[in-house]
Amino acid sequence: MKAAPLHINLLRDDERRSANPFRARVMVPMFAGLAALAVLVWSGLAFLANAALRRGNERAREQIEEQASTVRRHAEISARKAALESEGEQLDRFLRGRVRFSDALAALAESLPEDAALTRLDLAYPVGPAPLRAPAKGEAKAPPPAAALRVFGVTTRPEDVETLVAALRSGPATNSLEEVEVPAGSFRADATVGPGHFRFEILGRAHPRAFGPPARGAAKGGPRP
Repeated sequence: MKAAPLHINLLRDDERRSANPFRARVMVPMFAGLAALAVLVWSGLAFLANAALRRGNERAREQIEEQASTVRRHAEISARKAALESEGEQLDRFLRGRVRFSDALAALAESLPEDAALTRLDLAYPVGPAPLRAPAKGEAKAPPPAAALRVFGVTTRPEDVETLVAALRSGPATNSLEEVEVPAGSFRADATVGPGHFRFEILGRAHPRAFGPPARGAAKGGPRP
C-alpha cells in the first residue's frame, strides 16, 4: 500500500499571499490618495465658485445702488418738473387774469388829433374778486369783474372824439377793451376852456378776466391776456 504524501506548510501567516489581484496594502493607500485628491479638487472648485458668487453679488449690489440712484434722480426730476409746471400754471393764470391797457393807450397816442388834448386818464380796477358763491339752479354764472378805462379830454372838433373811439374799437386795442362808448351827456361845450371848445369822455370796458384756467371752448381769435 502506497503511503499518502504529507504536505507541510512552512509559510507564516504574514507571508501568505492571496490570489486576489486587488491587494489591500496597495489599494487602500491608493484610494486614500485619490480621495484626498478629490477633496482637494472639490475644495478648489468650491473656492472658485464662491469667489465667482462674491463677484456676482458685488456686481448685483452695484447695479442695485445704481438703479436706486437713478430712481432717486428720477424722483427729484419729477418733483422739480411738477413744481415748474405748477409755477408755469400759476404764471399762466396770472397772465390770463391781468388787464393790459398798453394797446389801448398806444392807440390813443397814435390817433390823437392835433387840435385835441387829453386831460385825464382813469384806470378803474375791481376792488376785489367776485364772491365765491355757486350759482343757483337755472341761474347763469356771473362773469368776473372787469376793469374800465376812462379818457377825458378837450377838442375843437366833435369828429375828433369819433376818431378816438374808432381807434379804440379796432386794431390791437380790442385785445384789452370789450366795449367802447361815449357816455350820454359827457360831450358838451365848455366856454371856460375857450370859445368853440368841447369836453368829452370816452369809456372803455375791459374784457372780463379771472385768475384761473382758460374757459373751455374759447375762441382762438379771442383777446390776448
